[in-house]
Amino acid sequence: MINIGIIGVGGIAGVHLASYSALKEQANVVALCDIMPERSQGKSEAVTNLGQNSGVKVHATAYANYHDLIADSAVQAVDICLPTDLHAEVAIAALESGKHVLCEKPMALTIEQCDRMIAAADASNRILMIAQCIRFWPEYAYVKALAQNGTYGKITDAVFSRLSPLPTWTADGWYLQAERSGGAVQDLHIHDVDYLLYLLGKPQTVSVQARQQQERIDFVSVNYHFGDDLSVRIDGGWDYPPSLPFRMSFLIRFEGATVEWDSLRGPLKIYPANGEVISPELVKGDAYQLEIEYFLHCIATNTKPIIVTPEDARESVRLVKAEVEALRVGKTVCYQ
Repeated sequence: MINIGIIGVGGIAGVHLASYSALKEQANVVALCDIMPERSQGKSEAVTNLGQNSGVKVHATAYANYHDLIADSAVQAVDICLPTDLHAEVAIAALESGKHVLCEKPMALTIEQCDRMIAAADASNRILMIAQCIRFWPEYAYVKALAQNGTYGKITDAVFSRLSPLPTWTADGWYLQAERSGGAVQDLHIHDVDYLLYLLGKPQTVSVQARQQQERIDFVSVNYHFGDDLSVRIDGGWDYPPSLPFRMSFLIRFEGATVEWDSLRGPLKIYPANGEVISPELVKGDAYQLEIEYFLHCIATNTKPIIVTPEDARESVRLVKAEVEALRVGKTVCYQ
């Protein structure tokens, strides 16, 4: 049994709490920390979020200061669900105190912060994992397996999309403060950037179009060229009206089939070059639970994460930074 302390008890913490509840034979949430007392004491709907509908009940020590939670000897691992600008500071403090760390994506705002987090994990010999949940999402994990196994040959082109209404639901509006969240490009779009790197590796060049509100990027359409006539486009943004449901989707063409999925349209479909449409059976489970179960497994077996390494998460931040630079200079940039 691994004792968990959650720092930052906003919306995504509720999703994590539901996962820990489902994994109660492996982990126990013993501490909550938030600057809003009603959250750290488990009295706010924001605490349970999705977990509330799952009957999650929180019986944990409440803290208002993350240093106090980290100093709690009962806590073995820290789950960081804070705004992005606080990730590095809190993760490094937790690692230096001997705690294992699961940190929400994106890893940090800057490459330098990512490097310091990695150095702290190495120095402390503790597990550091960034919660890039798309690598665990059943539909995306299935496509990764198809590509890895060469089931339908190589990928020849792909389009990914992730669209959302403006995220105005946080208490202090930090999502819309570019200096705290990195804007849509670093907070929302990075999901598909991370998966692109996982699926295909590093592109050779990047070109970008965007919609901006002053310094905050709210939408990007990015073209990636990998050579050998392989090109990928990712569209991502959060400047859509409140009436538009969140959606994520992909259309991926292999040499021998095309694979399609849209979160608003139903199950994943495979359209072979020859034969009937296939609706494959996917891994059961919620991606958040799967990633947390993997984190707990890494702690229990004292093995560093492989599905998503800290270096992988750093590379995702580096690629979105390259996209922002391509936008700034107004031309295609090389990426190495």
